[in-house]
Amino acid sequence: MAHLAPPYQPRKPTETVLYGVVRETIETFLAHARETYSSPLPRYVERELRGYLRCGVFALGFTRCHCDTCGRDLLVAFACKGRGLCPSCAGRRMANTAAHLVDRVLPDVPVRQFVLSLPYELRMLAAFKPDVLSAIARIFVEAVFASYRGRAGLEEAKRAQCGAITFVQRFGGSLNLNVHFHTVFLDGVFTRDAQERVLFHPAREPDASELESIAGGVHRRVTAWLARHGYVDGRPAEDRSTEPAEPGALEACAAIAMQRGAFARLSTDEDHGPDHAQERAAGKMRFAAEHEGFNLHAGVRIAAGDDLGRERLARYGARPALALDRLRRLPGGRVAYRVKYARHGAAKHRVMTSLELMARLVALVPPPRYPLVRFHGVLGPRSSWRRDVVPRPSAAAPACERAATATPGRGEHAAPGPEARAEPRPPGTPAGEKAPGTPVTATAPAAPTAPRPPQRPAAGEVIRFTPSVISVLHWQRLHDGALLAASPYVDWASLLRRTFEVDVLACAHCGGRLRVLSVITEPGPVRRILDHLGLDADAPPIARARDPTDELDEADASAPV
Repeated sequence: MAHLAPPYQPRKPTETVLYGVVRETIETFLAHARETYSSPLPRYVERELRGYLRCGVFALGFTRCHCDTCGRDLLVAFACKGRGLCPSCAGRRMANTAAHLVDRVLPDVPVRQFVLSLPYELRMLAAFKPDVLSAIARIFVEAVFASYRGRAGLEEAKRAQCGAITFVQRFGGSLNLNVHFHTVFLDGVFTRDAQERVLFHPAREPDASELESIAGGVHRRVTAWLARHGYVDGRPAEDRSTEPAEPGALEACAAIAMQRGAFARLSTDEDHGPDHAQERAAGKMRFAAEHEGFNLHAGVRIAAGDDLGRERLARYGARPALALDRLRRLPGGRVAYRVKYARHGAAKHRVMTSLELMARLVALVPPPRYPLVRFHGVLGPRSSWRRDVVPRPSAAAPACERAATATPGRGEHAAPGPEARAEPRPPGTPAGEKAPGTPVTATAPAAPTAPRPPQRPAAGEVIRFTPSVISVLHWQRLHDGALLAASPYVDWASLLRRTFEVDVLACAHCGGRLRVLSVITEPGPVRRILDHLGLDADAPPIARARDPTDELDEADASAPV
C-alpha cells in the first residue's frame, strides 16, 4: 500500500477551540432552544452546525491523490462548504470570490470603497429580512450612483452608467451582529462615443458635504420604504400593543449577539504601544459622514493597474466572521475572543460562556436566499453594458487608448496608472509589433516590463475602454495565466497556489505530479487506509445534551485570570 507523503500536514480542525466548543455544546444548545423559546432554531442553522463538525474529518471520507513516480499518496478531507460558521470554508470562499472578481468582473479602472453602517434599530431587520436588506442596498447604491454622475462633470450626466459590487457583512469585530455594507464602486462613469466605444470618465473624490448628502438621502428613502411596507408602526402610541411578542430561538440569539457583553483584560495581554485610534479617526473624518445612525465612509481608493490591491480589497469585503487564532479557552469553561481594535489600556477580550458563543455564531449564519455578494449597474448580470466592461479572455483584444477628449469637468480627474494601460503608439513602431507598455490578453502573455511611476492625466482626459485586457504584472503574478480564474469556481489546488504559493499537486518526496486516484466514502476502506497511515479512523464523538445551568455554575466558580 502507498504511503502518505511525510511533508504534507493536513489541517486539524478537531484540535481547535471552536470545534471543541461546538462538539461539546451543540446538543445542549439545540435542546435548550427547543424547550425554552416559542420556536426552535431554523433547519439551516442546525445544518450549518452539524456540517461544521464533519468538515475536514478524515474518518468521514476523503479524496486520494497518488504519485505514479514514487507511489506516495496525498489525502484531502471533505469540506462542509458552509457560509457562516466554518472559518476554513469561509476563507476558501473569500479567496475564490476575490480571484473571480479581479479576473472576470472588475475592469481595470480605479475603484473606491464606500462602507455604510446601519442604525442599531435596523440591524435585526436587515439580518433576517432579505427584502429589507435588498431595499437598503439598492437605495444606497442608487444614491452613490447619482453622486458619481454629478461629480463626473458631464453635460449628459443622466446617460452615464456606473458599476459597483456590494459585500454584505453581518458581523462586527468582536462576534457581534452588525449588518453593514462594503461596496466597491468603479470610481467614475461610463459613456459611449459616436462609434459606440466605451469611455470611462474618472470622477473627482467626494467631499464631506457630498457624503453627508448621500447619508441623508439614504436615511429619508429607507425610512419611507419601511413605512410603505409595514415595517414601521405609524399608529399612535396609545393604540399599540404594550406586550412584547414572545421571541423565537433565533430572535433570542440575535438579541444576545447585539449586546456588548462582558470584556476582560487577561494576564497574557500584551501592550502594543500607544493607541493610534484617534489619529486614524482624524484621518478618516475627511471621507466620513453620519446622519441619524447611517454612518458612511469612503476613504479607501485603489488605483487602476493595482490588481493585487483590488484582490486584497475584495478579500476584505468577503472575509470570514471568525478568526481561529483569536479564540482561546479559559479555566472554568469560558471562552475568550480577542477583539481587533481596542483602546490603549482597555480590555481586549470578549469573555463568554460556550452557550453565548454558540448564540453569537448562530446569529451570524446568513439565511438561505440571502446573497452576500451583489452586483449593480454595468456589472449587473442583466446589464447590456456588462459584456463590454468586464474582463474576459480574448485572443483579439485591441489595446486600450487614452484620448484627450474635450469634456467639461471640474478639474483634473484621477486615471489608471500606465503600468496597466498602453500609452499611444510611439512614432516608428512597426504595425505588427507591440508598443512598450502594451497590456496583454489572457491568451497572449508578454515579456516582463518594469512598472513605471503613475502619471497624472491632463484635465478633461478620458479613457477609451477595452475590457479584455490583462496587465503584464497581473498576468505574471498568475504564473503566465495558469492560475487565471476562468470561471466563478476556482479548483482547490489552483486557489492554494494563487493564495499561498503552495503547489499541493507537486509530490513533496520526488517532485512528480499527483493525480486524483479515487474518492473514498465507504467506512471499511476509509478505516483500513487510515489505520495503515496511523491516522485516527474514528470521528470525534458529540457530547450528549445536559442541563445548561451546569455550565454557568462551573463558569462562575472560576473567573478569567
